[in-house]
Amino acid sequence: MKTAVEIDVNSGIGTAVMPKISHSRGYSCSMLNNTQPFSEIFDPAQGQPGLIQEIPELRATKILECTQCGKCAAACPLVLSGFSFYNKRVIQTIVVGFKDLILNDSSIWACQSCNRCTEVCPMGVDPFEIMLATRRMAVREYALPTTAIEGIKSLYDTGHAVYISEAGIPRKKLGLPETPPTTTTYHEALLEVQTIMKKTVLAELGLIPMGVFGITERL
Repeated sequence: MKTAVEIDVNSGIGTAVMPKISHSRGYSCSMLNNTQPFSEIFDPAQGQPGLIQEIPELRATKILECTQCGKCAAACPLVLSGFSFYNKRVIQTIVVGFKDLILNDSSIWACQSCNRCTEVCPMGVDPFEIMLATRRMAVREYALPTTAIEGIKSLYDTGHAVYISEAGIPRKKLGLPETPPTTTTYHEALLEVQTIMKKTVLAELGLIPMGVFGITERL
């Protein structure tokens, strides 16, 4: 008989028991929040053992040093916002091997890069780097939300992940130059950003068109 271990809603320890949603790759997983009861038990034997080796290859080299103490979760804005997979739960799910549970949830893209988790981790695990590694894994699997792809395209086209085309008006009212001293002003800097992006896995995956143009040329 296979052993199933229930996961605690607050600690994230054990096997995920969650409301189902469909996954395009055929795996049944969930969108979990801290107030909903679990409706299904996932068997640890169904996890992917190779996942714990894949994440360190994506630069999260200290993941196995995590003791699940919960200090990172106590400092994480994602927990307060009710997202399913905050740092501590992401680490636990990776160890168990449920890749698709993470890929089928947008929580990893909500991380604000505040680095509080890294500052408070007593083991030096660097939970933020694990979140970034998980995003890299998601990019490999084409498991990106539309907003993430839009941000990547905006970064390539303008040098800004979030580009506000109408920003010139309020800047002028404040006595500032309408165009900030960034890639929107310095075309050479934008070309450097595009050159770097063309040498990354983003170019290999073809997530966005990477032609020779940018916001400066369009203007």
